[in-house]
Amino acid sequence: MSRKTTAALIAALGINFTLAGGALMLANLNKSIAFDVDTAFASDRSEIDMVAGLAVNPEAGDLALPLMAAQQGGNTRVAFTCGKDTGGGTREVHDGTWDQIAGGILYRPDEQALIAIEAKFDTRSLRTDAQGLTTTVTVKEQWFDIDNHPVATFICDQVVVADIATPSYTHDLIGTFTLNGISKPMTIPAKLTFSGQSMTLDASFTIFRSDFAVEKRSSSVAGALGGIVTTVDDEVAMTVRVTASPDPTAMISELAERLEMQRDELAMARKDIALLQGLGKRIELLEQTTDDLARSGITNRAAVDISKLPKAFSDRALGYDKDYPFKMLLVPGDPAKGIAPIYMAEHEVTWGMFDRWMQAGDLDGQSENIVAELREVGLRPTPLYGDPTQTVQYNQKDNPVMGVSRLTAIAFCKWLTEQTGRQYRLPTVDEWQHTLQLGGGVPADLDRVAWHRGNSPQDELSLVEQTSPVKSKVPNTLGVYDMLGSVAEWVTGTGTDRVVVGGSIFTPPDEVAADWRAVEDLEVWSESYPNYPKSRYWYSDFYVTGIRLVCEPASVAANPPAGPAD
Repeated sequence: MSRKTTAALIAALGINFTLAGGALMLANLNKSIAFDVDTAFASDRSEIDMVAGLAVNPEAGDLALPLMAAQQGGNTRVAFTCGKDTGGGTREVHDGTWDQIAGGILYRPDEQALIAIEAKFDTRSLRTDAQGLTTTVTVKEQWFDIDNHPVATFICDQVVVADIATPSYTHDLIGTFTLNGISKPMTIPAKLTFSGQSMTLDASFTIFRSDFAVEKRSSSVAGALGGIVTTVDDEVAMTVRVTASPDPTAMISELAERLEMQRDELAMARKDIALLQGLGKRIELLEQTTDDLARSGITNRAAVDISKLPKAFSDRALGYDKDYPFKMLLVPGDPAKGIAPIYMAEHEVTWGMFDRWMQAGDLDGQSENIVAELREVGLRPTPLYGDPTQTVQYNQKDNPVMGVSRLTAIAFCKWLTEQTGRQYRLPTVDEWQHTLQLGGGVPADLDRVAWHRGNSPQDELSLVEQTSPVKSKVPNTLGVYDMLGSVAEWVTGTGTDRVVVGGSIFTPPDEVAADWRAVEDLEVWSESYPNYPKSRYWYSDFYVTGIRLVCEPASVAANPPAGPAD
């Protein structure tokens, strides 16, 4: 679903609230409502007798009406648009608004003149077109100093006719805007339209975040995990629409027009929701099925005499430019702990091994519909996001796969099983721990065996840690490389939690441990993912998740590899 459609859906879902609030607003429209900072957002208001320090003069034909957010059934909508560039080369643009607006507007319809405006915004009511972004800006990173300055204000006490009028610009609104406790003089170009006792105000203008200290006050969780560096635009595009009228029918007419426009959008949104719900159910079923397959491969394994099996063997993954061999090493079990022998991959899955499957290169010649269907049900991931050469180093074919979800990891194992005739899967957490300890555990000289935050190379521009080719460190005593650091590896057999183990290039060296693990958090791990719905196949922020293969010895006995290990 696109961002535009999502915004339309949010607006459409608010229709009932708008109409209900609109009825209450219309019932009280002929009342003058007082504006006081202490009760600005209270529902019980008395009469307005002053706006922006200017007294209301009914004898001169003044009308003073309350301001209330359109989302609450009122006559005022203030919206903003701002963009950012991510470290992955992706451009994102988001829309937002405030759900709580209060104040008053003073105008003289007989003279077609606007006298003053006093508007206040509850900064706590900020909303954007992405729930994760709303939470990040208001709570996690606190871009607004809500605790000390929960209310922003615009006070306009001077309105002049524009020197050069245009169809979209007739007047200048001169006043002061205060946000985060910082006040700045501001002139807003606006278009005023009068019809009888009604007035409509439309304005579009730009403010700058740096002028009002709209910036991070605390680091986000995703940032702490090493999320993609982003550059947020300083410019924020603002749009304002106010419809002032003492005549309830005027408001009813505008609401009716808005409702008519939203009906088609709502119908389209309902179709999108139905499609997403259907896809969501299919993906959930697939995840359950793949989990069951992973568990069945562990619990239903056949007994095999490992003395007759090779200590190591090579398999090959078909790439675009060449075949990518990978070695599997026999790891003895531990009957006392209920751990059976397994073959574990010498190194993590690389982009070269992964690429042809990810790009559906093995399906060349098939229709695009077949590839789309496989992606829809999770047997192929969606395309990589942003600039993958920068974020996950996709162009480095000997570097480990990064940013893969557990669903993607399991689906790749399933495909490799079908291609080779040998049963590949993810290791259980017990198998992974057993192999680590059998290979020497966490050595005193961690730098010899692991790439971590303390020794990984950094990107020249973003200064974010980068992965290195597999097998570029010393293996453990079993011959297994990069069990610690590099990319965190998916495991199974951890109950309902979905976890990765081993640490990564983002893990400080003093935190690398045998029991290091991170539990999947879709909201945090994909907080800045550019599309909606967020991908179930890739992570945009905690993008250091990779794959370590395990192969069942019984499948090697039943289908021996063609030759010895390379």
